Amino acid sequence: MWRTRTQSLLYQRQFFSTSEKTPSLYSFLQPSIFSLKANPSSKPINLPVQTPKTLTQDQIDALVTNLHSSLSSNNTDEAWKSFKTLTNSSNFPSKQLTNYLICYLSMLNDAHNLKRAFASVVYVIEKQPQLLDFKTVNTLLNCMYDAGTFAPAFALIRCLFKNRFFLPFSVWGNIVVQICRKSGSFGPFLKVFEENCRIAIDEKLDFIKPDLVACNAALEGCCCELESVSDAEKVVETMTVFGVQPDESSFGFLAYLYALRGLEEKIVELENLMSAFGISDRRVFYSNLICGYVKSGNLASVSATILRCLRERDGQDLNFGQETYITLVKGFLQNGSIKDVASLITEAQKLECPSLTADKSIGFAIVNSCVHLGFLDKAHSILDEMNATGCMVGLGVYVSILKAYCKEHRTAEAAELVMDVSSSGLQLDASLYDALIEASMSSQDFQSAFSIFRDMREARTPDVKASYLTIMTGLTEHHRPELMAAFLDEVVEDPRIEVGNHDWNSIIHAFCKVGRLEDARRTFRRMTFLQFEPNDQTYLSLINGYATAGKYFSILMLWNEIKRKISTDREKGVQFDHTLVDAFLYTLVKGGFFDAVMQVVEKSQEKKIFVDKWRYKQAFMETHKKLKVAKLRKRNFRKMEALIAFKNWAGLIKNETPSKSLNFKSYSLHISTCYICLSYNLPVAISLTMPKTSAMSQFLYLWMLISMHLPPFSYSISDLVHLNPTNGTCLSNCGFISVKFPFGTGFGCGHPDFSRYIKCSSGSLQLSTSSGIYTVSSIDYTSNTLVVTDPLMSTCTSMQNSGSFSLDQASPFTIMSGNIFVLLGCSTTSPVFDPNEDLCDTGSGSRVCQGLYSCKGVTGIGLETNAPVSTCCVYESPVGIGPGYTLDLPKLQCSSYSSIYGFGENERDPAKWNFGISLQFNGSYDSNACKDCEASGGLCGFANSDESFACICQNGMNTTNNCFGRGYAWSGAWRPNPQIMISMKGVLVSWMVLLLGSW
Repeated sequence: MWRTRTQSLLYQRQFFSTSEKTPSLYSFLQPSIFSLKANPSSKPINLPVQTPKTLTQDQIDALVTNLHSSLSSNNTDEAWKSFKTLTNSSNFPSKQLTNYLICYLSMLNDAHNLKRAFASVVYVIEKQPQLLDFKTVNTLLNCMYDAGTFAPAFALIRCLFKNRFFLPFSVWGNIVVQICRKSGSFGPFLKVFEENCRIAIDEKLDFIKPDLVACNAALEGCCCELESVSDAEKVVETMTVFGVQPDESSFGFLAYLYALRGLEEKIVELENLMSAFGISDRRVFYSNLICGYVKSGNLASVSATILRCLRERDGQDLNFGQETYITLVKGFLQNGSIKDVASLITEAQKLECPSLTADKSIGFAIVNSCVHLGFLDKAHSILDEMNATGCMVGLGVYVSILKAYCKEHRTAEAAELVMDVSSSGLQLDASLYDALIEASMSSQDFQSAFSIFRDMREARTPDVKASYLTIMTGLTEHHRPELMAAFLDEVVEDPRIEVGNHDWNSIIHAFCKVGRLEDARRTFRRMTFLQFEPNDQTYLSLINGYATAGKYFSILMLWNEIKRKISTDREKGVQFDHTLVDAFLYTLVKGGFFDAVMQVVEKSQEKKIFVDKWRYKQAFMETHKKLKVAKLRKRNFRKMEALIAFKNWAGLIKNETPSKSLNFKSYSLHISTCYICLSYNLPVAISLTMPKTSAMSQFLYLWMLISMHLPPFSYSISDLVHLNPTNGTCLSNCGFISVKFPFGTGFGCGHPDFSRYIKCSSGSLQLSTSSGIYTVSSIDYTSNTLVVTDPLMSTCTSMQNSGSFSLDQASPFTIMSGNIFVLLGCSTTSPVFDPNEDLCDTGSGSRVCQGLYSCKGVTGIGLETNAPVSTCCVYESPVGIGPGYTLDLPKLQCSSYSSIYGFGENERDPAKWNFGISLQFNGSYDSNACKDCEASGGLCGFANSDESFACICQNGMNTTNNCFGRGYAWSGAWRPNPQIMISMKGVLVSWMVLLLGSW
């Protein structure tokens, strides 16, 4: 019976033709050898029998030489042709060359040459077996294993047996076992195993006796595949004959078979034999026993075996593999025995050691197997069944389901299950709480996250800090400040949570960012009520929020609060540094609170904080350009006094001070001011310098003006209306950079469109934009380009967290198209990596990223040298690179940026790249008037409120055309002509008459 069944398995495929003709070297071309399916319709091909040709020794030597040279040059076809010619004449190369050819053909990894190698080995075995090395046969079998050609491997073993070419079992046995496992069938191996054992006994050849691995493979085939008790026992008898001692796997296969057949007495006998052989580890035995019971449908024996194992191990971990539990779950669920599974878990929990961790329990293993099979709802049904019967549910059952819910982001159900765990008195591990909360936040299920965290606190979990940070970070990323505020109020008094100023600052900043200023103010008051001291970041967020909404009076109130803290030495947590000073100055200037501006200036001077006046001068010109001192004087003298003080500080006017009483010193000051102002605009000079007292005082003031000599004039009266003072003399150089029109070194110099953005400060030419101040490193007037550098921009030698970069919409600058912006240290959730946007250059840009990440300076942004470039992006802005270009790093979620306008001499060496931002400027501002001015030695600029053209001469004087004949400095050596003086005095006398009449 056993032989008939085995032969039906072994001979279901025909490996060789049944014809008796002598094999030739081309027998491998018959498809039955390498094909897994026989072709019954094909008929044998009667090939013509060729008479072997006789070769001379010279021809043989030539063929051997050609064979050797072809193998050396990897000319496979030519080598095979030479070998074929030699064998057709019954000649063979040397043993070394023959084995080398077979190994070479085997290892070419293609089926055709593997067939050649197989045919060669078979032919050599039949004709000249002494030429074949054992190692060559092993190499061929290994290549067959790799190629998945299993049938030829067994055909080769049978050929060895047929031609009585016996190899040691170690040469071919283990690889054939591996081939069987890979093919998933031990049927072919059983025939080979049986034949090998017969030869070993009959020929008394010990070196071909099978080892334990081969015996276990044969036993596995009989037990698990054939399921034959008699065949399995014959293998056991063979092992006894050869003296092969069984191991735990041998007993495990037999246990599976006996459990499947219901042979309980045999199982008891196996256990006794295991004790006799000294095998103490019975995990494999019981695992196979359980699988056998499951397949036979004997689920009661399955439960009994598991409970018995727990008793024998005193409730410790059974260490069964997941495959065992998966088989168990399949068996129970296929029979619809959810109640039996719940009962098994309940009984197991009673026997398990209290110190056993949840993930080592039987309940966890069974429920986890349900989840692994995709039966999560079945797993929950098991839990419901246990609750319905009033059984105690162990933590392991909950943990497995919770982990599954977490993985599938079913956070609402997970939150309900956590509540059940808490109500049952069980306590989850902190790491599981963290995982559940993180899954809830990533799914934006904030209520579930709050519920789980609340249960975590109520369970008195000692470490809740990580989960707290996860919730706060998630709410910040999803811009939910109202939930942040409510959550912080709930946990602020929990001693396990360290609430700091940064938490309140995050909420205030988020409220300000979305324009909810009243909520930000309410949070600020709550923060101070709970005795959290606001710091500079708190005030900066509020200042930016109020400034965006145009609520400058609220900023004034913040300054008053800061001022009180500084004046009373209560500067707790507030770092009154350059950033805070700059924020207050800029916004207070925009709001027109010049009294407060000067208070900030005074405090900054006390603390020796450097203040760049250019930014605030620009803010004043943009917002209060038409503000008149005379109108302000009529309304509020204090405001007028603060405005003049600010304009004097910022350099917008010279020596303009108010007077409340008339005395000789004040009149002297007014007259000296009038000397300067009269040279530009007479009516304005008198209006600004005349004391606002009685008419008599004004009369005396005008009389003193008439009595004095007027300042010299080198131009006609018609030129007076075009003159306006400039802030110092314009320069033709700033440091090492030549400054030409339309550029200028200060206000009033160059073209007004450029003067708003370019200035010379401390010998450095600077470009000012809304994002900061940048140094101009070079200007090329022929190509209308300039290069600016950002001190916070990353280069190969130095990388750091950068600020943003932007060009104002109205600026006359655009970014050069060849400029490359590289974003560094970006978050994986950054919008630049959105596959639908295509914002990163993934072609040549990847080489730029690799170059920058190879620099040692990359450690400055928290990365290692040669780090993966997945956080780097060669940015291609969706809005282009014209005016208004903005590189907003916080919005793009990147740490730093670098800008490259050239690769220098070596594109592969990032240290030699040209770092900076190359800009194109509008060169169409040149005019004939400017050329005439420069030809006369002057510099082009502008004057007056209409920003009309002015030629600035070397002595600081302005004209409307050129500097020819106007190169003298003001002095007493030159006097105006009498006509001008008479005209001036006439005007003053007329004003005196009017004053006397009114007086």
